[in-house]
Amino acid sequence: MAMPERSKSSLPNLLSAARILLMPTALTAALAGSKPWFVVLLAVALATDAIDGFLARWLHAETDLGRKLDSAADYLTLLGGLAGIALLWPDIMHRELPWVAAGMTMFFGVIVYGFIRLGRAPCYHTWMAKFAAVACAVTLVPLLASMSPVPFHGAMLLLIAGGVEEIAIINLVPWHEGEVPTVWHALKLRRQRAALTKAPAPESS
Repeated sequence: MAMPERSKSSLPNLLSAARILLMPTALTAALAGSKPWFVVLLAVALATDAIDGFLARWLHAETDLGRKLDSAADYLTLLGGLAGIALLWPDIMHRELPWVAAGMTMFFGVIVYGFIRLGRAPCYHTWMAKFAAVACAVTLVPLLASMSPVPFHGAMLLLIAGGVEEIAIINLVPWHEGEVPTVWHALKLRRQRAALTKAPAPESS
């Protein structure tokens, strides 16, 4: 039996909601000292982050609510992941604290700047932000396995660069509420808006 269209369109939001619900469970595992369960739950949460956006575009189910829900899930996954790592790998967290602090300062700085300029958190979901999220997840493997912190450092630099891009987008298109993949797209939207404001009003018959 084919899945109803309404059920299909709600799948991305359900995945984002599942990611939100997974984080308290992951933190409970961290508090219990269970590294395997924490890693599994965090991996599942990160997997839903990769899938929900793809499904929303594939099913043409992109909505403002979905973008906000996805962003909220991203924030909780990030905070929950960092808290779990600090609990289970305190030595690594202490060693990498300057890098983590730099990345998180930019990450939350964008949110604060968005509230100042837009009155809300930006939900642009840029390509660089998505790539940085994947990079952060992948580079946790060599970091937590005590192999090399260098890939994680690169992921933090990418996170910072993505934050700089989002601040630039906020300044270029502060009226826009949808997704803006790159600064180039923001410039295009700004030019379109300028062209519309300069267009002559239609003559009344």
